[in-house]
Amino acid sequence: MPGELPLVILALLNVRPQGGYELLRELEQRYGPAYRPSPGSIYPALAALRAEELVEPVEGGRRTAFAPTPEGRRMLADQQDVLARVEARTGNTSDEDRSLQALLGRFTDRVSRVAGHVDRAAVERILDKAAKTIADLETQHGQ
Repeated sequence: MPGELPLVILALLNVRPQGGYELLRELEQRYGPAYRPSPGSIYPALAALRAEELVEPVEGGRRTAFAPTPEGRRMLADQQDVLARVEARTGNTSDEDRSLQALLGRFTDRVSRVAGHVDRAAVERILDKAAKTIADLETQHGQ
């Protein structure tokens, strides 16, 4: 919805510092295919958050990453009802501990990097075993 993107970005940065490119990928993983972020929306939103002093650059890595300032964290606390509505409407959460989307996205990226360099049958066996293990977890929790 209009005006929600900066708040969602701020919430994602509160989980872990990220740069614009990382935010693009994470938003696509969490909210795609219903929402496909573009650099033309992410970078201006990030620039606005920075201009409002709600995020600041953090040291480390080759690319600039951003994290919320104390004022940004206060704004997040004040806007929890808006974030809750976004989460309810989309079925996604900015809390990495409650959402597997970011984890699955990172897994997919790692597997994609080695594609063509590993035995495909071996990867399929590993994925089948992982799926079975997850199904066993589901059974253990009575679902």
